Amino acid sequence: MNRTLKIILKTVAGIVVLAIVLVIGGVVLVNSKAFQQRVLRQATEMLSEKLQTTVKIDSIDIRFVQQQVRLYGVHVADQQQRPMLTIGQAGLDVDIREILGNKVVIENVELSDASALLVKPKGEPGNFQFVIDAFAKKPGATPDTTTTSPKNKKKMEFHIRKVKLSDISIKYNDAQMNLERADIKGREAIFLTEAQLRLTTDNNKPRKNAGKPKRGYFDAGHLDISSHLRMEINATDKDTIRAELTHLEARDSISGIDIRDISTKIKMANKQLWLSDVNVQQKQTTLHIDSAQIHLPSKKDSIALSYRTGRITGTAYLKDISRAFAPVLSRFTLPLNLSLTMSGTDSTMSFRDVKVSTSDKRLTIAATGNIKELKSKEKLNITFNVKRMYARSGIKEKIISMFPVKRMMMKQLHNLGNISYTGSFRIIRKEERFWGRLNTAAGSLQFLFWLDERNKYVVGNAKSDNLDFGKVMEMKNLGKISASAEFKIDISKPRTAVMRRQKGGKLPIGNVKATVNDCSYKGIHVRNLDATVNSDGAVATGDIKQHGNYRDIRCSYSFTNTDEMHKLKVYDFGLKFHKISAEDKQAKRERKEQKKQAKRELREQKRQAKLEQKLQDEKEGKKKRTKLPSLKGIFGGGGGQPQ
Repeated sequence: MNRTLKIILKTVAGIVVLAIVLVIGGVVLVNSKAFQQRVLRQATEMLSEKLQTTVKIDSIDIRFVQQQVRLYGVHVADQQQRPMLTIGQAGLDVDIREILGNKVVIENVELSDASALLVKPKGEPGNFQFVIDAFAKKPGATPDTTTTSPKNKKKMEFHIRKVKLSDISIKYNDAQMNLERADIKGREAIFLTEAQLRLTTDNNKPRKNAGKPKRGYFDAGHLDISSHLRMEINATDKDTIRAELTHLEARDSISGIDIRDISTKIKMANKQLWLSDVNVQQKQTTLHIDSAQIHLPSKKDSIALSYRTGRITGTAYLKDISRAFAPVLSRFTLPLNLSLTMSGTDSTMSFRDVKVSTSDKRLTIAATGNIKELKSKEKLNITFNVKRMYARSGIKEKIISMFPVKRMMMKQLHNLGNISYTGSFRIIRKEERFWGRLNTAAGSLQFLFWLDERNKYVVGNAKSDNLDFGKVMEMKNLGKISASAEFKIDISKPRTAVMRRQKGGKLPIGNVKATVNDCSYKGIHVRNLDATVNSDGAVATGDIKQHGNYRDIRCSYSFTNTDEMHKLKVYDFGLKFHKISAEDKQAKRERKEQKKQAKRELREQKRQAKLEQKLQDEKEGKKKRTKLPSLKGIFGGGGGQPQ
């Protein structure tokens, strides 16, 4: 859209200037209103014939003494006779004498009350394409050689000193841009500009977050952005543009995007864009980008968009983006210091050397990440690998308190103490998956779980060899455990709401199946337990079973509050004797064989160690025998004389 608008605006300017030049050329010797209007009609007829559409200019006013030209009521229709371009007033302060020398020097341009209607259906040419085609150089065209005058061969020069725009409206399909005012000042190709504009879009469809309160308000089909900018541009070098954006603010009243200031230095050449010293200020968030390089796309040269940045640093307040992208962050006021680099294309993004921390370092994160298939809603893939995360006791609870979620098992979270984490998470359409190793003050835990957004469940498994479960759950008789577990928790609001209304309760709704390899209860080690937990939100019930070769032990239990696990009720204790089953016999034989194999391997290791020691001793003995003989060996024993 930007490239198309650029071409259209250039073409519109060409139409206006061409009309003025044609008129001035005809009236430069005759300064009468009647003759000016006559030449004006001839000029509009020429434009209409060239464009093959209706071109109309209501009136013109040329003042030779003041060297001013005013056009009133410029109308250009598209080929469907829709009003494509309308200009209320176009005024120029021009050095008329220079026109005869093939040079147009415009001291001041004023354009006001103008509107453009640009329509481009998908896969079809726009309603403005005929204008571009009319002024484009035809392939294979040869220069006009009907005259040999050097003056006629000379290309007309244009120089504009100052441009003032006001009340400009451009509609492109569903997008509407209103330019309240813009002042462009300069000499030759160096100029300053200041502008205020408004961009609105309405695709006549429901908003994307309609009926989805968790979804952000940003929707490209529904925008209302007001902005103000100041910029200095230098285009004196051939094929190179340099600019400095000193101020840009933009606010979208619908989505809540609020950019207070952007400033940067810009260089563009050879379809590449370089940015340096980029500063971004939101309500509270501040970011600084050392540098960025962007390869602009080109279908003609088969070049895709790509970019990379230098170091990005700053302090982020996630609340600043909550309304637009993540309402769940609306209360997240904790400032986060960040540092990273970025690169990518129009369909990928890569984040490298990502570092996030709180000011007091109670939370530190180091990670890398990638986003793939940005253009596909179904294939979008976000993956982050957390190299290191450390959270001191207290920061976890503080972060959770900033989310509008039901807080469960906060005591248990606190009892974990300081935690560190290494792992990854991946987000694919309707599923978020997390895995890795969590080290805590109460022991370590390996886990894998995922959020099934289609069916609304949290499903996963966890394993630990040394978790102090009694400390975490505040059950003093229970010590460390070695266990693995699978779990499934219901996160559907409609389903859980029904259960809450029926039974009340504060427990999560779901089930757990666990295998306890070893645990300590009142100082006694217990092994090979199978445990289950089934919770309806109000009461959690379960069974513990120990299967032996000749007997089974079973008991049931229940609890209603995870914060009072010491009040757990145990009942229905049972003991059952039985013959050893074929499976148990086979398992017993396998255990015996494993023990025998372990003993054989141990004996072999000891034998190998003895052999290596023997070889080492023999090697050291040879070294001793190769030493020089002692004086006693040379002169003989006893103190006698030499032989």
